[in-house]
Amino acid sequence: MTLLSVQGLQSEFRTARGVVKAVRGVDLTVAAGEVLGIVGESGSGKSVTCMSILKLLKRQGHITAGKALFQGRDLLTLSEAQLSDIRGDEIAVIFQDPMSSLNPTLTVGAQVIEVILRHRKVSRAQARARAVELFDLVRIPAAESRVDAYPHEFSGGMRQRAMIAMALACDPKLLIADEPTTALDVTIQRQILTLLKDIQARMGMAMILITHDLGVIAETCDRVCVMYGGLVMEEAPVKALFARPSHPYTRGLLAAVPDLRDGMRQRLSPIPGSPPDMADPPPGCPFAPRCPAAMVHCVAERPPLFIATDTPRLGGGQSARCWLMHPDAPEVSP
Repeated sequence: MTLLSVQGLQSEFRTARGVVKAVRGVDLTVAAGEVLGIVGESGSGKSVTCMSILKLLKRQGHITAGKALFQGRDLLTLSEAQLSDIRGDEIAVIFQDPMSSLNPTLTVGAQVIEVILRHRKVSRAQARARAVELFDLVRIPAAESRVDAYPHEFSGGMRQRAMIAMALACDPKLLIADEPTTALDVTIQRQILTLLKDIQARMGMAMILITHDLGVIAETCDRVCVMYGGLVMEEAPVKALFARPSHPYTRGLLAAVPDLRDGMRQRLSPIPGSPPDMADPPPGCPFAPRCPAAMVHCVAERPPLFIATDTPRLGGGQSARCWLMHPDAPEVSP
């Protein structure tokens, strides 16, 4: 069953440099209980897409087109009061930086309790008991006493666990995790990702995981959207994406990841060039200037999102925004 369906989403930011077209027509779906990964370089539109769904853009940001149907309701047409009832309750967010996402003047437990009291008709004592239960769930030691600690008394990993506890406070149907391990060291990253996956499976909630790390995608997600230039460039089940990537950008991302099985001395394969200027995006494929297989048509016209029924070059569940997927396009070696 489809829980969330985003259709033709467009968002932009009005800046001194002009209008930055951050999201330029994104379509994606999330099924109940599914983990969808969104991956891409910085500036590809990953976070803006998800913040647009909940209308959490900064002041300069504006949603100019599209729908975000959550259980049949278009979130983009709801009032701020209606959305406020959904945020933190049915849809929760773990933001990028645990160091700055918590209020330093309030205890961590008080901030979790505030979320519970906002969305549930319970007493403060019941809300506190729920906060302690959540701290236990996310494996914060000595939960009973740590609910009275302030953010500065928590390590980075413990702050992120507290953010997860806050997000889970009202048993959301959808959890959006926006680069939840960015500021953490590798050991803590693995612990947080394992914790998120365990809790997601136990609670049966859907999750959108935003990351630039393909290793995180491989370990955590069921399906993945690859974004570039404000567009979804490829979508596929995770195993299919790694076994048979279709878009040249996806192949470039995979090639740029060093393979430790080949030893420590190996040449990296970066993608040449730079991402497009989203204040003046190209008319064709945004990846064309960096693509080794680009054709004249790629520069002139933006490709549609081809699906498996359009071309034999895609497998089941795969789609790719690339003219090479057209049945009449020349064959190009991966």
